[in-house]
Amino acid sequence: MAVAAAVLLSGGDSEPDTPATDTNATSPSATTTVAAGPDCSMPTGDQNSGPGVIAAFEHAYYVQRSGAAAHALVSPNAPASAPFTVEANLDAGIATVPVGTTYCLDIDPLRTGSYTLTLTESGPGGPGTQYRQRITTDQVDGRYVIAAIEQA
Repeated sequence: MAVAAAVLLSGGDSEPDTPATDTNATSPSATTTVAAGPDCSMPTGDQNSGPGVIAAFEHAYYVQRSGAAAHALVSPNAPASAPFTVEANLDAGIATVPVGTTYCLDIDPLRTGSYTLTLTESGPGGPGTQYRQRITTDQVDGRYVIAAIEQA
């Protein structure tokens, strides 16, 4: 179930990925610039922000392997026809992902509550697969939830 499987996080930076560069190290004002890139730490996430709930959803899907935990992060206002709003669909998607699959998240904000997610999934011993999604988040009772997941 690629629609539920693709959520990436990098802290929501809008900077392009560039290699780290070292400025003149002998200058007293020298700094090292390190660009933020995809987050491959498989963060647990939280419900304190849009990127946080996206990370929490992916963690529930890939690490906890729990449709119930992922479904708990879905907005009650999400369209009932969307596959990610049904716990059984989430469990069915999780069952297609080999145990031990890892992922990297790269989340970029589009506008308030809307993000582009690039999720790179790597199965045990296999090449990675990349998914691009547009994720909409919403605040319900002071917590962020997933309102929509669409292919980007």
